[in-house]
Amino acid sequence: MIKRITRRQFLICLALVGARTATGNISFASVKKGACFSFAVLSDPHSTTDSWINALTEARDLKINPPPEYGHPDFLLITGDTNPIDVNYEGYNTVFKSSDKKPIFLPVIGNHEADDSGGFPGMGPMGMGIGMPPQGQEGMQPGMGMPEGAGGPADQGGQSGMGGPQDMGRGSDGTMTRAPGNPQGRYPDIGDKSIIDMEFIRDKIISSIPGIVRISENSCTYYYDHENIRVISVDAYSGEAGTGGVIDDNGRKWTEDAIKSAPSSIDHIFIAFHAPAFPRVRHTHDSFNADPEQRNAFWNMLVSHKDKVKAAFCGHSHHYARMRVLDPAGTAANDLNAYPDEEGGIYHIDSGSTGNGRKNTFVRVMIEGKNIYFRAYEAENGKDKPFALKDEWGIIK
Repeated sequence: MIKRITRRQFLICLALVGARTATGNISFASVKKGACFSFAVLSDPHSTTDSWINALTEARDLKINPPPEYGHPDFLLITGDTNPIDVNYEGYNTVFKSSDKKPIFLPVIGNHEADDSGGFPGMGPMGMGIGMPPQGQEGMQPGMGMPEGAGGPADQGGQSGMGGPQDMGRGSDGTMTRAPGNPQGRYPDIGDKSIIDMEFIRDKIISSIPGIVRISENSCTYYYDHENIRVISVDAYSGEAGTGGVIDDNGRKWTEDAIKSAPSSIDHIFIAFHAPAFPRVRHTHDSFNADPEQRNAFWNMLVSHKDKVKAAFCGHSHHYARMRVLDPAGTAANDLNAYPDEEGGIYHIDSGSTGNGRKNTFVRVMIEGKNIYFRAYEAENGKDKPFALKDEWGIIK
């Protein structure tokens, strides 16, 4: 039986792990049971190079690392919108160039990568994907925050997404555009404009990941096994597993098959997609929830495998948010001001953005056998800004 612990219980566990003995501090390695390793989850760097590099550097250097100390990440899970990919991938290679152990780069396709390949359907009002709510509803709330214990301080809001450069696109001549079929795309003056983000990710990055299994040849939907976990990355834009950020029947079936096929050595499964199933602050009506029937069917499938599936990671909103959802059709899951923590549910973790939100945020995860520890980090946007611990919790068996 899996026990989800409260923040108070988690902090008590941290204190116990950090307790002193006659020989000094107990190292986490000395109390681990089974596999022990960590990974980091980042999202939506876009062209904010300084913030992206700063987040990668913190993931590498572990400057903020209270007990139990996390190790260097074995891989980085990037939940979409890494455009321009050539610039951001080079940043990753530069930061980890001299590392003893370079983490594997696991990409997730977002709307910007898909758009750079020539456009895609289902991006919401006017095809722009900017989170515009239906008339009479409040969708984008720049001042809306998050309660303590459900994702961070209550004064953290999100960007409106209206008119910012991250919502602009690139026309065939390299100029900014909001033309249908290319509503977002990459910046025209950063990176190699001849590089197509989807092709770069598909042919250069994913093809280099050892041991991955794709939904089909040359697909950007795949799963990756590492130690005792499986990471399932779903491309919900290219049509094979979904469009417009909505995972469809085929994507749901393949994901469930990937869950069921996991060997007994896999203790934990993590799902990754770009557009939130339960968005907060931005993109509140044009994410995975734009099709409630598909969203609910997918989430109920995950809950039916909660013995293995522990969390789903996403991005897109540029706002860190953490919740645990049992009933995807319930009031709390669909209340834009609520951050439910429902017993028996699956964690839904929006890692925020490395530079395109009001804060620079990312998430670290440590696996210690059957146990999982999560931490969220936050810094001001920009170069060399110090990070602080924003949120932490655990799943303890």
